[in-house]
Amino acid sequence: METANRTRRVLFVGRPGAGTELTRWVALRQWASDRGIESITECEGDVVCAIATEDVLDGLCSPSDAMAMQLARARGVPCVGVRDAHVLEDAI
Repeated sequence: METANRTRRVLFVGRPGAGTELTRWVALRQWASDRGIESITECEGDVVCAIATEDVLDGLCSPSDAMAMQLARARGVPCVGVRDAHVLEDAI
């Protein structure tokens, strides 16, 4: 449950390619914003989930993106790809 002193965050990791992935990425960021959930790129604070590009999930990413995913997983944050993020929308 959200409290006044705690901001929920969704960690977005990677840089989406053009096309469907980018369209979905933008829609997910807007979806989070519409619900008062902050979109972040570093794993800090109350992260409710991590959404990553397919490249990140495949290990084709920058060291900082890899570290963000590693930290999220170590903290037990649910991590999904852009394509599968819809499964988390109802849970957040």
